[in-house]
This record gives sequence, structure tokens and C-alpha cells, in this order.
Amino acid sequence: MRYQRLYVKFLENVNKKDYVRVCSRKPWHRPVKVKAEPPPKKRKKWLKEMPSSSDSDSFPDPPSEDEGVGINSRAMREMFRSYVEMLVSTALDPDMIQALEDTNDELYLPPMRKIDSILNEQKRRLLRRVNMSVQHQEALHMFPQMTADPLDSGAVKVHLGGESYNRKTLNRVKRSLPKQQDLKLSTETCRIYSLYHSLHHYKYHTFLHCKKEAAEEDPGQEEVVQQCMANQGWLETLFNSFIELLTLSTKA
Repeated sequence: MRYQRLYVKFLENVNKKDYVRVCSRKPWHRPVKVKAEPPPKKRKKWLKEMPSSSDSDSFPDPPSEDEGVGINSRAMREMFRSYVEMLVSTALDPDMIQALEDTNDELYLPPMRKIDSILNEQKRRLLRRVNMSVQHQEALHMFPQMTADPLDSGAVKVHLGGESYNRKTLNRVKRSLPKQQDLKLSTETCRIYSLYHSLHHYKYHTFLHCKKEAAEEDPGQEEVVQQCMANQGWLETLFNSFIELLTLSTKA
């Protein structure tokens, strides 16, 4: 008789019941959807409570944990943790996000889509604050790197560059980009452009942080994702940067 090795990933304990995912590969690798697995009720509850792109334009001030869901609430922290875990897994398996889409994954897809929705809503808010031309918007979308240098005139010279990447899979793509662009903007316009650029490329920039963190782990470790997610200081730094970006774009 031939036996097949199975891996078990602990998901959550709800109502004294443990929910797990059983798969034929290591948990961080391509997810295998098990239809008989009921999604944790708590996870579904806070996903429904989180604001979507169709909700109000404004984010409330960060409430206490007893006041419900806010941008700095326990629910947001849990959702962000799943988001980062997905990005670390993607750093190890370039096909991760596509595999999640193909299996309609119930663990990582909802947090990813919610955070993407929040980022997109903040981008729309900023577009109402500045008259951004189509050419400028396309340039901000195209180049993942942005630097700014003040000029003697009081204006700011913005330099856009960097390598192209696939927005869905986050993998770099081999295609020639137009010549790197320089924009001359006012200080206030530059501030809005910078926030917009950070929101648009947030997933990719965070993915690069996750890729670097995963590379620093012992290559002999089988559970690289767990090692990364155990680094509470690193996770807290990422989360605080995320909240700061949302706060700045809300107040812009």
C-alpha cells in the first residue's frame, strides 16, 4: 500500500472547534481547497463588517477594540496579518495568487480583496483633491519608484522609474517601459501624487518587503512563512506603515 504525505495547517478555533486545511503540499505552497471545510464564522463576520469601496468616503478615527471595526482595530490587524502571510507565501511561490484565484480560496482572497478595495477607495479620494492629467496618472501607474527633489523655484522635480511588474501576480515582467519620466510639480501637488503612488503600488512594495524578510530566514527551514509571521516587530512595523498611509491619505 502506498501512503501519501498530507500537511495540516491550523486556521482558527471557533466555538471550541478547530478548523484546519488539509493539503498535499506544505501549507505556504499552492492552496488546495477542501469543499467540506467550513470557513470560520468569526472571519466571515469581520470581513462583512469591513468597509468596502462602496461604503462611505471617510474612514472613522481609530476606535477602541470595543467600538467595532476601524482602521486600527483588532479585526483590521487580523486581516492585515492574513494579507502579509499571503504576500510572504507569494514570495516563495510566484504562482500563489493565481492559485488562490483558481481555487476561489476562502482564507487569503477575502482579506486581499478588502485591503485592495480600501486602497482603491483612498486613491479615488485623492483624485478628488487634485487635477491629475491622464498622462500623469498613467506615469504614476507605470513606474513603481518615485523620488522628489526640491528646486530653487519652490517647485519639486519628481523622478519616476523602476522595473515593470504584473499587478495581479506581482511578478516582474520583461517588457520595455517608456523612458523614465520627470515631472515638475508644486509642493502640494507632489504630496498628493506621492500618496497616490504609494497607495497604487502598496501591494507590490509590501511584497518586496516580504520577499526580503523571507530571504533572510534560514534556507534550511521548511516553515519559512511561520518564521516570518513569528517576527512580531517586523509585522508591527508593516502594520503601522499601512495605518499611517491610510491616515495621511484620508487627511490629505
